[in-house]
Amino acid sequence: MKIGEYTIVRPLGKGGMSEVYEVVRERASTRHALKLYSYKSEDDAEVRKRFEAEGRILLQIFHPRIVHVTDIGVDESSGRPYFIMDLVLDPSGKPLSLADVPDGDVDEETVGKWYDDIREGLEYIHGKGIVHRDLKAQNVMIGPDGHVVITDFGISKIADPKKADTFIADPVQTIIRIKEGKTLMMGSIGYMAPELEMGMPATEKSDIYALGVITYKLLTGTWCDSRTDIASVLSTYDPVWLKIMPKLLHSNPNGRECLSWAGEKAAAREAAEAAAEERFLAEKKRGRFARHLARWLGAVVLLFAFAAVWGVGEFASQKKKWEARHADVRRAMPTFDDLFKVPAEAKGEEQYDESGDVVMFSRSQFAAARVDALVLSRRIFTALETGVMTIEKAAEEMESIAEALDENSERSPFDGLSFGGIDYMQFGDNGPLRVLFSNAAERLKEAAER
Repeated sequence: MKIGEYTIVRPLGKGGMSEVYEVVRERASTRHALKLYSYKSEDDAEVRKRFEAEGRILLQIFHPRIVHVTDIGVDESSGRPYFIMDLVLDPSGKPLSLADVPDGDVDEETVGKWYDDIREGLEYIHGKGIVHRDLKAQNVMIGPDGHVVITDFGISKIADPKKADTFIADPVQTIIRIKEGKTLMMGSIGYMAPELEMGMPATEKSDIYALGVITYKLLTGTWCDSRTDIASVLSTYDPVWLKIMPKLLHSNPNGRECLSWAGEKAAAREAAEAAAEERFLAEKKRGRFARHLARWLGAVVLLFAFAAVWGVGEFASQKKKWEARHADVRRAMPTFDDLFKVPAEAKGEEQYDESGDVVMFSRSQFAAARVDALVLSRRIFTALETGVMTIEKAAEEMESIAEALDENSERSPFDGLSFGGIDYMQFGDNGPLRVLFSNAAERLKEAAER
């Protein structure tokens, strides 16, 4: 089948107003994506007019993170208008959107790169007066260079640069006028900002919220909204996300901001390097002072050297005894974050073996269990810090708690645990909590051997 000078190779997708095909332009032997108008209504002349206006506007947009429209036309056989766009394929040559990427399986650096790609694309179109209005994982394609491209502007609002608050291409409002008596919320469930669900108009801030949903789902494998406890869920992720995500998913549009992943990472590195430089200079300054002091003390010591010879043997003996008593104190005490790390192999969802048994809990389950671990281990860390308990004894205590968390155990480490007369209510599950305590015990044993 041919449309104009383009031969259809295969269908790529279908929406409420259009169909998308992979096509070949035979004269140039080039491959493209063709978006064919397919909206059907007894009164669709105005919708078609807006579709064509959208094509003319997008024909003038040039940005590497936005799918480029290279041609527009009308199919002679059906009389339907169409766009010709760049064909976006992944490095393996397949059409792949972010919706096809397994949730929670992508490393944070890749998610950060994709986030910045979408951010740059949105910044460009918002500067042109365009609101995408249907940004979602299915409408973001992975290109051959591993970067992503925003597609499907089928329900976007395109502002008239000559008239403030006027849109020359707004197919949604056209549909609403055709369907008199009905109020339509345009967008995709799960990606819609709170203000859209309340019937407020879409703005650039609505697109930013949708970007937040996409990014959060790529990171964690779960959905979120403005009420999600982002800080708790992302506590084991790169701290930069805790600066970015709350601003993207703010319930108030005026509170939303789209920070750069690369920019925030660079700022974090610079801050860390500056702190390290300050520590180095402070240590260097202390070193100079120590050398001057040592020279002065050396002169004094020489005066009393012969008089003090008799006490050297006794001093050395007492020093050895003191060091033996305080050997555990001098060891570097492990912190809670050192001992209770979320396993690196944990993903966004639970992992099962062939028999259906859980072989690894999810990141969110471990995050919840860390709250309980903090409560149960507080006594042990206090004893370690004060020297009341050795590292070896702390490892035994951790193992004991892990055994008590076994499903066959007759006792529970939470028995009798209360604060201010109120019984403590467990936050997470025993399974991931048992894994955390077992791992903590092993790390303490390793620390004791060093």
